[in-house]
Amino acid sequence: MDDNGTVSTPDDEQRAALEERYGTAPDAVTRRRRRVLLAVVGVLAVVAFVVLAVVSTDEAVRTEEAAFAVIDDSAVEVTFVAHAAPGTTAECTVLALNASFAQVGVARVPVGPSEERTTIVTARVATTEPATGARVSGCRETSP
Repeated sequence: MDDNGTVSTPDDEQRAALEERYGTAPDAVTRRRRRVLLAVVGVLAVVAFVVLAVVSTDEAVRTEEAAFAVIDDSAVEVTFVAHAAPGTTAECTVLALNASFAQVGVARVPVGPSEERTTIVTARVATTEPATGARVSGCRETSP
């Protein structure tokens, strides 16, 4: 028994010591509010991610590499597929690469306008040394 006439158990003493050190435990309403707040923040984060993904992939012209052929030590031929809305004109940058993936040639290739959404484009890229690969670096929409 303590000075106040109450009986305390080791669990009560431990609980009191923990409450003194860390504060009282939140009640059920506070815990529920925290869960709701965390759920709202989670939903907002997912929505923000989806919006960012949609905005960042909203390109006027998308490309897919299709073929690459070495013509000789000073040129390669690159064929790629461009996807854009009908009537869109663009300029795509095609890079020729050596075995170390260093750029050894570059060409700016006009694309479109086309009546179709998909256009197959073939471009010749002059190189400063033999190329072992090529890729489309990107495309930007141009005015017709």
